[in-house]
Amino acid sequence: MDATVTDFSRRLKEIAKDLSFLARPRYPLAHLIQLFPQYKYFIHQLEDISTPFGVDGASKRFLMDQFLADLDQSNLSNELKEIFNRRVDDYRSLLLMMENFGGSIFYENCLKLYGTSKQSMKDPHFHQFIDKISEHCEIDEMGEMYSGEKAMSYIKNKLSESFPDTDIEVKPSSSLLSDSSAGRKVFKLNPHKEYSLQQLNIFLAHEGWAHLGTSLNGFLQVDHPWLSVWSPRTTFLQEGLAILTELITGFMTKERWHKIQLRHLATAMAEEGSQIKDVYGFLRHHGVSGLDALKLALRVFRGVPLEGGMAFTKELLYLHGVIQLLYQLEYFQADLKTFWIGKVSFEEHALLINDWPKLQQHLAYYPRQLEEVAVKERLINLQKLASSLFTRAYL
Repeated sequence: MDATVTDFSRRLKEIAKDLSFLARPRYPLAHLIQLFPQYKYFIHQLEDISTPFGVDGASKRFLMDQFLADLDQSNLSNELKEIFNRRVDDYRSLLLMMENFGGSIFYENCLKLYGTSKQSMKDPHFHQFIDKISEHCEIDEMGEMYSGEKAMSYIKNKLSESFPDTDIEVKPSSSLLSDSSAGRKVFKLNPHKEYSLQQLNIFLAHEGWAHLGTSLNGFLQVDHPWLSVWSPRTTFLQEGLAILTELITGFMTKERWHKIQLRHLATAMAEEGSQIKDVYGFLRHHGVSGLDALKLALRVFRGVPLEGGMAFTKELLYLHGVIQLLYQLEYFQADLKTFWIGKVSFEEHALLINDWPKLQQHLAYYPRQLEEVAVKERLINLQKLASSLFTRAYL
C-alpha cells in the first residue's frame, strides 16, 4: 500500500488520543477518607474509582487492528514497523490499565510498561549511585519566595529566553498531585504555593527545557512526524532526561534529590506489600509535610489497591531513567542533543541511530544553557560515575 510515514503518524495520534489517566486518576474515596480523615476536604476534590474514563475500548482496538494490518502491508522500513508495532502494543496495555483501574491487570500492564523496583533495590551499585549523586547537588537556599503571577512570569521569561519565537503559554495548574507540568506549548504551575528561585529553576529545567523542548522539536520532524506523538514507553527516557537536565545545570538540590529517592523507596515499599497508610507514615518520618506526603503516596497508589502489594511503577522512572540515559550516552557515544529530537523511547533512539544527522536538522529547541562548559563537564563526570558502576542498565 502507498500509506506514508505521515499517514501512520496521524493515525497513531488518533489512537493515542484520550489514552491517559495521569492528570485524572481515580481512587476509592470513601476508603481514603476513612484512612485520612484529616484530609477530607482535599480527598473530596479527587475523582472516585467508580467514575469511568469515557474511552471507547472497542473503537480504540478497531483502530489499532486496522493500523497493524495496514502497517504489515506497507513499504515502510523494518525499523519503523518495529517502532510502530511496539507503540500500538503499548497503547493496548494502557487501554487495559484504564479499563482495569484498581486491580491486578492494571499492575501487570504497569510492570510491562514501566518495570519494577525489585532489581534496582537489590543492586548495591544502584544505592551507591544514589549516594554519590548527592555530592553533585546544591545546598538548598530559600531566599526570596515567588508565588502566583510572579512565579509564572519568571518561568515565562526564562522560557522565552530559551525558546525564542514560540508562543508558549504559562498557565495555572489544576492538577491536585503535582506542582508543575508541561504539554506541547503550555507550561502549568500551581499558583497557590510559594517557591524559591531554586525550585522554579528545577521546574524550568525539568518541565520546560526537557519535556516542553522535546515536544517542540517533535512537531518539527518532517520525516518522522510520529516523534510528536507521546507513547507510554517514551516516559522512561523523558523522566531520565528531565532529571539529568536538573543535575547537569546545577539546579538539583539536596532536598530535591532526597525527595526523588523517597519516591522510589515509597514505590518499592508498596510493591513489597506496604499499604498506603504505612507509605504515608514513612514519608512523614523522612520530613515530607502532611499533605505533600499524602499526594506522593497517592501518586504511588494510582490504579492499584490501597492495601499494598502493587504500585504505579512509573514513579521508578526518574532514577531508572537517568541511569539508562547515562548508560546509553556512553554505549553509543551519543550527543545529548540526540535525545531532544522529540518524544522518543530508548529503544527507538537506538533504532534511529543512522538517522541522527537528518533528525538534528530539525532540532530548533535545544536549551542554549546546556552548551555551557560547566554543564558539559558535569555531564562527563556523571557518565564516568555511571560507567564505573553499571555494565548494563535498567531497560
